[in-house]
Amino acid sequence: MKIGIIGAGRVGGALGKAWSAAGHDVMFGMRDPGRAGEKDIPGSAGTIEEAAHHGEVVAFAIPGVDMIETVRDLNLAGKTVIDASNRGGTPEKPVCDAIAELQPEAQVYKAFNTLGFENTQNPHFGEERADMLFIGPEAGQERVAGLIGEVGYNPVYVGDLDQWPVLDSALTFWFNLQKQFGRHTALRILRD
Repeated sequence: MKIGIIGAGRVGGALGKAWSAAGHDVMFGMRDPGRAGEKDIPGSAGTIEEAAHHGEVVAFAIPGVDMIETVRDLNLAGKTVIDASNRGGTPEKPVCDAIAELQPEAQVYKAFNTLGFENTQNPHFGEERADMLFIGPEAGQERVAGLIGEVGYNPVYVGDLDQWPVLDSALTFWFNLQKQFGRHTALRILRD
């Protein structure tokens, strides 16, 4: 599968390494693609527009405050979009909702934003794998669950985009946990 990753920082880099190792064709979108050699990233690099065009799936691993401006002028029709940002937008409207309004022909999901990047680099704790909560349209969520699994997480589908407060609460909970236990701390849902 072709995947565009917007942002080549710690989260984007970890996602790209995992998906490239799983056999996907990864292209990173960067403001300055000429600096790609300074990053430890697999695959190719280009502009944000080139990476968005490249991917059947486009993952945004940039700060939430930059998301709306970045997404506004892209053509994401028919693509699966994964918003991995934190705390962007206004209190009335989360970034994932704003993206869905700006890109009505894309399938928008939110994932990879409830744990620190250390967990995306290594989601394993002995024989256990951390859970990754995600939201978005039910139709098509199997694709995102598969990509989450390829990173090494157990995917946990929480519901449609209106469930964004659950992910924000999980992030707040994780921030409090990591103060006591360190940043390589994650959550696991147990059930009978």
